[in-house]
Amino acid sequence: MPQEKTENQIGIAPGKYSSLKWAVVLFAATVLLITGLSFYVVSDENLYYSMELAAGLNLINLFYPEEYNTSEMIRQARQSIFDKLDRYSGYLEPNALDRVTEEFSGSYGGIGITVVTHERGLLVMSVREDGPAGEVGMRTGDIIIRADTTDLNGLNSYQSTYILRGEEGTPVDVTVARNQMADTLEFRLIRRKLRLIHIPYAGLTENKSLYIRIMDFEAKLGEDLLACLDSLYLNNEDTVKAIILDLRGNPGGLLNEAVTAANLFLDEGHLIVGIKGRSRWRNDQFKSTGRDITGGLPLAILIDRGSASAAEIMAGSLKYAGRAVLIGDTTFGKGLVQEYKGLYDGSGIRLTTARYYFEGNRFLNDPGASVIDSAAGIPPDYYFSPASDDPFPLSLEASLILRDFAIDNKDEILEYSPFTEFSLKLLDRFIEYAGEQGFKYESDISILAKFARDEVTYQNYSDKTLNAIDRIRRIAEQDDIQQYEVYSDYIRQRLCQIAMDAEYGAARAYREAIIPYRRDIVLAEDVIFNKGKTDSGTH
Repeated sequence: MPQEKTENQIGIAPGKYSSLKWAVVLFAATVLLITGLSFYVVSDENLYYSMELAAGLNLINLFYPEEYNTSEMIRQARQSIFDKLDRYSGYLEPNALDRVTEEFSGSYGGIGITVVTHERGLLVMSVREDGPAGEVGMRTGDIIIRADTTDLNGLNSYQSTYILRGEEGTPVDVTVARNQMADTLEFRLIRRKLRLIHIPYAGLTENKSLYIRIMDFEAKLGEDLLACLDSLYLNNEDTVKAIILDLRGNPGGLLNEAVTAANLFLDEGHLIVGIKGRSRWRNDQFKSTGRDITGGLPLAILIDRGSASAAEIMAGSLKYAGRAVLIGDTTFGKGLVQEYKGLYDGSGIRLTTARYYFEGNRFLNDPGASVIDSAAGIPPDYYFSPASDDPFPLSLEASLILRDFAIDNKDEILEYSPFTEFSLKLLDRFIEYAGEQGFKYESDISILAKFARDEVTYQNYSDKTLNAIDRIRRIAEQDDIQQYEVYSDYIRQRLCQIAMDAEYGAARAYREAIIPYRRDIVLAEDVIFNKGKTDSGTH
């Protein structure tokens, strides 16, 4: 009978046999893992294309003979990926993500001003009295031409944010030009943590309506709105007859802030907004949980094409719950929800994750629409188009000559109210000033007539045709000049508003130079107090 061989008989030590066995097992597992991973990569298109892109870049690095910018290539490829999604999704550089995170906190480190682009630098549009800029004497109308060693000429207001904002306690030296001064002013400002101003003004109209201007729905808007209602309504319930919320030009913000704000005006059980995403974890409904703190007080909401996102959630939820009447123009039409995700290098992405809908399963962005990010918007109950949306006022505002003239003649403007007889003389001076500054308004008809004349001359048409076009052009140009008279009330009101804001601040400007002359507020009060008597929804 053959003798059974043992480990010692075949020359393998007991410990080495165990090690060899585990080595074979590990090798086999590695082969299986690599093979399985290969099959997985091939079967998963996202991983496959990522590896394909990485392999292509590696080949470029090994063999391409010319100089190239790898980071720029990656940046363009990254942008191309998001271009295939909706317009609200995109990549965020680290500084842009920092700004978003800062705004989510409800505060920022800065100097307390808002600016717009100017040919010499950045024009200061408003100054917070409690901010560093206000405390050292900077004013509305100042032009910041330098910050530290950086010339601001050519920078837009978004780019300037990264220069003027910064960590709390850090200094920034700014050079300012003021009122055509030959010399400049130098200010050293120490950045401070400043809370975002969501509600620049709230107050009563002559008819005892509580008017509240809401600029955005960033962090802590709900707290601010509740505090506003607490101080101006709950302490004066017998005085306030209605509430008007102004959401014109409001770009939105945080979903939870819109829900919190709408919840203040609804009794329990109403759907504020529902969201529907790809994942079942992104399907949810937000319903009102308490009671209407105003007790059903008449409510109007002012909207326009600039009312978007969270502003539409608030307006839509209150409209479809039958709680509010909407006045103005159709909203922007953004029924998509975005989330922000940080990446390992400090950058991040802004990604659309869901659509939102209202009572009755009304989607602002229809899931079946051919274009993912376009929607019709929420229509108003009563249409109103303000004079500020007309071509001539828009052209005036874009030129900044209203602001420049108002700042230069501030004291004289403030001596009189916007509609006194003397203010007509100021209007004549403004028209003269506009001409001196090279401002010339051309309507679409004037531009087309000029183009037609050039074309007719080039094509050698008859003198009769040329004379007819010249008559049209002269009439159009005369009508362009008469726009100053047509919009004289608008010009005088705006001059007074700018001057008052610069001298006394936004609150007094709203109270004395804006609210009394806003025709959409007049319409809102007419609808509220005469509901059922208004003949038409178009005004």
